[in-house]
Amino acid sequence: VVLDQTVDLKRRLGIDFYVQGLTFDREAIVIWLNDQLSKAKKGLAFYGKGCQLFWNDVVFSSSLVTRALQGYTLKPREVQTLRRTFKDIITFIPVVIILIIPLSPVGHVFVFGAIQRFFPDFFPSCFTERRQNLLSLYESTEFKALTIDENWQEKIKRISGASAYLIADNARKLYRQVIGPEDKGKDASDEKSEDR
Repeated sequence: VVLDQTVDLKRRLGIDFYVQGLTFDREAIVIWLNDQLSKAKKGLAFYGKGCQLFWNDVVFSSSLVTRALQGYTLKPREVQTLRRTFKDIITFIPVVIILIIPLSPVGHVFVFGAIQRFFPDFFPSCFTERRQNLLSLYESTEFKALTIDENWQEKIKRISGASAYLIADNARKLYRQVIGPEDKGKDASDEKSEDR
C-alpha cells in the first residue's frame, strides 16, 4: 500500500525514480502546466475585470464631479461613490508598483498577505472578490433579462398566431352555422329527389 502511494506521489510531483535515476513523467508535467495555465487565465481575467471596473468608476466619478460643478447637488450614494473612487485611485498606484516589482511568487504572497493583514482597505475596491462577484451577478442578470425578453417576444408571436387561428376557426364555424341550414336543406331535398 505504501509503495503504491509513493508511486502515486511521485507521479503527481512529476518525478519518477525508476530505472535510470531521475526522470520526469510527461503526463504529470502536462497536467501541472495545464493547471498553471488555467490559474494564470483566471488571474488575468480577475485583474482585467478589476481594471474595467476601475475605469468605469473613474469615468462615472468624473461625470459626477462635472455635474456637481454645474450646480447639481449630489445624493449621499453618489458622494459615497466619489469617496470610494478617490480612495481607489490613491491605492491603485502603490498596488501596481508592488505588482510590477520583480519579486518571487513567495515574496508577492508574503507582501500582499502582510498588507491585507495590517491594512485591509489598502487594495482598490475593484480588485476585491465582493465587487467582482457583484459584477458577475449583474452581468448574469442582464443576460437573463435579454433571454426573458426574447422568450416574451416568442410567446407574443405564438399567442398572436394562435389567436388569429382561433378567430379564423370560430368565424368559419359561425359562417357554417349561418349558411349551413340552407345548404343542409338543399342537400336533403337533392337526396330526396334522387331517391324518387
